Amino acid sequence: MFCNKSYASIEEYYPYQVSPNSSNYGNTGIMEIPNARFMEEASLRLNFSSSYPYEYTSLTATPFSWMEATYRYTELKNVLYGPAIYSGNQSLKDKGFDLKFRLIREGAYIPSIALGLRDLAGTGLFSSEYIVATKNISNFDLSLGMGWGGLGMANNISNPFVSLHESFKIREDAGKVEAGLFNPKEWFSGKTALIGGIEYDLKKHGLRLKLEYDTTNQDEVTPDISVRSRLNFGASYFLSDSFNVSAAFERGDQFRVSFNLKGNFLRDTIKKPKPKNVLKLNRKQLERYKEDSNIFYRSLNRSLRDESIYIQAADLKENEVDIAV
Repeated sequence: MFCNKSYASIEEYYPYQVSPNSSNYGNTGIMEIPNARFMEEASLRLNFSSSYPYEYTSLTATPFSWMEATYRYTELKNVLYGPAIYSGNQSLKDKGFDLKFRLIREGAYIPSIALGLRDLAGTGLFSSEYIVATKNISNFDLSLGMGWGGLGMANNISNPFVSLHESFKIREDAGKVEAGLFNPKEWFSGKTALIGGIEYDLKKHGLRLKLEYDTTNQDEVTPDISVRSRLNFGASYFLSDSFNVSAAFERGDQFRVSFNLKGNFLRDTIKKPKPKNVLKLNRKQLERYKEDSNIFYRSLNRSLRDESIYIQAADLKENEVDIAV
């Protein structure tokens, strides 16, 4: 169904708009469509996902409860990096940086509302903006919002920002924006689509079921992509609080598998391996190290070196030890 292609230049491929996948992108989301959920503050998540022709690897951090930042690396397996004369069989790679901000926290009667920006300073292949609201009702999470760029390709609603300025009518083609530079004049411009989906929690079984209507219209804008259905179905299975695996049936003929590992640094949620050697000191040894702290420092340095951790400085106090590594 798919075949590798070699283009005369990277720019020759860029006019095609590639759809971002929020779950695989690293942002909290349904599947292709984002939601307004955030990880806990001080969380970090590693995500990997694959569904031909896309392969995503991403790292998402939540430095604040109202903000998520994602660094993403994408491989497009059905497109060569450039002319075969210099790229050989290297597939096209893309790096990107995404941000999501909480505008309103969910209450008893109001939904959580978030604003997101994707591929802020990238090539434009994955650039999208969105505003989305998510409300929990019993075991359901309902999401509804608007998307621009890759998320707005369905073009099923007029762009409300056009009433503010005519410049919001047109969006420059993907790839024509210089990579590595912010291009805010393109944000929230061009085609616009209503986005949304439903998630259902089967908490007793550790499952989260997902359904969405895909507004990215990948068949219209991406080479060698066929779309037999605009409805995407998926499920996530939580093996633990820190690790889950997901599977989805997308575009009517493609399966996606993914997993993510996350941890919270405030609560130290990921279990650490036990030290190789832990020996309690007897009374005589305790008295010796209190009299000569160098004994403690030498022991500490040796024990950490066995774990490939190297001390820069250490300060032994009565009830604690400060260590720089």
